[in-house]
Amino acid sequence: MADKHRVPPPDDEDWGERTKWQDSSFPPHQEPPSQSQQYHQQWGQTHAPQGPVPESYMTPAILVTLLCFLPTGIAAIVFASQVSAKATTGDYQGAAQASRRARILILVSVGVGVLFWLILIIALSASDTSTEYMPAP
Repeated sequence: MADKHRVPPPDDEDWGERTKWQDSSFPPHQEPPSQSQQYHQQWGQTHAPQGPVPESYMTPAILVTLLCFLPTGIAAIVFASQVSAKATTGDYQGAAQASRRARILILVSVGVGVLFWLILIIALSASDTSTEYMPAP
């Protein structure tokens, strides 16, 4: 059974050719950068947070889909789901844009839903079918 806490051999012992882990450019007990880190260092691209992640508006998007207007509500859900996905990959500008679009679609859905419910209430009150004011035959 291999010992998990095995101490590496001293550097003065000859164990063959040096490996990439024994490269002198890295301090002891530090691994060399990964391939993606080397790529980002080479091209100057980092995924450091560029401010707070924008609001996703997922809960309001679901509520307006169920209660107000289905087509724009579904579009709001799509954009709300893109916010966290884009922020995770480092596309903070795209996440902010998706957040703004989700918020606009939520407001449109609320406006259309309120307008629909007002028209429905007015139509139902105008079509009163009571016979109170009708003359008797």
